[in-house]
Amino acid sequence: MGRHSDYRRLIWRVLGAAAGPLSAEDLRDALAETGIGIATVYRHLKDGLSDGDLVCVELPGGPKRFEPADQPHHHYFECVECQAVFDLVGCPGGLDRLVPPGFEMDRHEVILSGRCHDCVSSGREAN
Repeated sequence: MGRHSDYRRLIWRVLGAAAGPLSAEDLRDALAETGIGIATVYRHLKDGLSDGDLVCVELPGGPKRFEPADQPHHHYFECVECQAVFDLVGCPGGLDRLVPPGFEMDRHEVILSGRCHDCVSSGREAN
């Protein structure tokens, strides 16, 4: 197996084990001991998007993040302290009742924000 496929396998392993979507910088940092460069991370992310193996998650004010495309529908919790993003399992449903009469909803995103467990436990004050 060549270095190209080794890096891809490592990136996919990290993404698959993550509690939520990760940025390219998060991936580079998680794989720092391998010597992977940010350009290599971006190249593999681009390939994963093109192949349909990954999806891009864009939350307001944050970097592009990536996660495996085969995950079921879900939403996100963003920590206002450490900026980590976590997957939320499930969907509240019933959001179509919020749509004005005569409108048709195609999709939706729910993003909760607050402080994650680690930030609350550390006793840091919210911004």
